Amino acid sequence: MHVKIPVSQLEPGMVLAEDVLRPGGALVAARGTVIAKRHAGLFRLHQVASVLVEPTGGRAGQEPEAPLDPLVLEAARDHLRSRFLFAGIKHPALAELFRLCQPRVARAMVRKKTAFPDPPAPLLPADDQDDETGPLPSPEEIAAADPALVSLPDVFARICEVLNSPVSTASDAARVIGMDQSLAAKLLRLVNSAFYGFPTKVDTLSRAVTIVGSRQLTTLALGISVVSLFRDLPPGLVEVKAVWKHSVACGLAASALAGCAACGRDGMERLFVAGLLHDVGRLVLYRNLPRPSGRALWLARRKNMLLCLAERQVFGFDHATLGGVLLSGWRFPENLIRAVRSHHGPGRPAWTVEPAVVHVADLVVNAMRMGSSGEIFVPPLVPEAFATLGVAPGALGEAMARVDEQVESVLAVFLPDDA
Repeated sequence: MHVKIPVSQLEPGMVLAEDVLRPGGALVAARGTVIAKRHAGLFRLHQVASVLVEPTGGRAGQEPEAPLDPLVLEAARDHLRSRFLFAGIKHPALAELFRLCQPRVARAMVRKKTAFPDPPAPLLPADDQDDETGPLPSPEEIAAADPALVSLPDVFARICEVLNSPVSTASDAARVIGMDQSLAAKLLRLVNSAFYGFPTKVDTLSRAVTIVGSRQLTTLALGISVVSLFRDLPPGLVEVKAVWKHSVACGLAASALAGCAACGRDGMERLFVAGLLHDVGRLVLYRNLPRPSGRALWLARRKNMLLCLAERQVFGFDHATLGGVLLSGWRFPENLIRAVRSHHGPGRPAWTVEPAVVHVADLVVNAMRMGSSGEIFVPPLVPEAFATLGVAPGALGEAMARVDEQVESVLAVFLPDDA
């Protein structure tokens, strides 16, 4: 006899006993589909509360994972303690995150045959060992001095207009996005990736707008447009692929948390883009001020400092502040500006959902060591930010599962072709 179970109780390897349909009747997953980690989020996305599965659901021939050596688990615990130096594990969410990360670090140690050492601090030339002489430019001066950040492509400005207009239509969104063939192609690749997991291919922009929504798709187009501005970074600071993997992972974690938090389904694309762009200010610093950026990295690693604090010591501001200035100059929607500018702290007593979600998502992917934009520690969790989400610590495991399941597929959309 087939068994009907809530989506929250699905486990990988279960097999669907009947087609899963959206409330409107559209197919989400076909009968016989073997459940993977992503399916629970996909079903919730389409407002499916429960599904019918085969009673003995299980993947044929699947072997259980070998148990981990207790000595390796202990080594992984020691390694994680060093990375959780500033975060600690007193908060229940951090304790849960530490617990979830321990076996994945242990398996990485076994797989890579390494004690998982942190990357060495960048070497500075002798004339950079002392403090910089003369003032460094302000965030506004940095943004104004970079022609690539000032003279944006016309399609970028038009996307912002559509997104900021309360009367824009689906046809407006498709028309503007279609002006840039490369952008349109990348957007369709994203819509057809594991990010959505649609059962059938979406092959036109008009259909993508109909299925996803005009404002949601336009927001995604905005994120793709910004990524295209940062195809290269100076060598010796960070790896391009590692930076974008961290950014994509943060976007995926943020969108997963959005589905659990107060913003709900409607915030998924918005918070994906906020997570994707949360470190854009750091990329500008690396590209425009590589020597002071190298000093900030050196300080953080040699002095055991959080990188954002080292940035404030070197520049007088951090990457989040610069990111907010950039997005304001580009006329991004205010909720995205706030999410990027305030993901390390709101600068006022109250947190709002957007920066709180990105704050927690950034912490999760740093703990997972999913790529890196330069930070080697797990940032501390602000309890008020986690409380703003209104989720249980178990939501962090769902966010991690989504990142693991989707990051490579979605990264392929954003990673520059020549990287």
